[in-house]
Amino acid sequence: MDDEKRGRGRPKIDASVASSLASSRRAQLNAKYMFDGVFLLSRAGDKIPDSDLLWHSDDATCTAGGRQGILEQIGRMLEQDHIAEEDCIYIASLSAQAVKVGHTTREVEKAIRAIRKTTKELATNPEDAECRRKAIAAVEELERMAQ
Repeated sequence: MDDEKRGRGRPKIDASVASSLASSRRAQLNAKYMFDGVFLLSRAGDKIPDSDLLWHSDDATCTAGGRQGILEQIGRMLEQDHIAEEDCIYIASLSAQAVKVGHTTREVEKAIRAIRKTTKELATNPEDAECRRKAIAAVEELERMAQ
């Protein structure tokens, strides 16, 4: 029998930026993805109208706040799922609009998670018409929420 080592579980992700903020590995990763989402918002600049609804900081009072669940999902789309930055910016702008209209963070987070799930499924089965339909429907649901 071969003494070949097999990788088990998910690959190790460097969460050093968030290691002092959370006690558990899961909380560290969630914080890392949230920071990735904030970094995307800061890079996008004017491409995301009303981005202050998702994240805002005030240097004068040394305060910051945001929708951590939404930012975490956007960060996961970018880093974990390797979705193009332009697509993540589009999802972030739809998310900001949905929050502005009055949807809760949990509702928007659930819609983004559905987009991530169907996108992964479509990546494994690119020729499947049903997977393509589900992915389009997930994006259209967030678009409806943003109206």
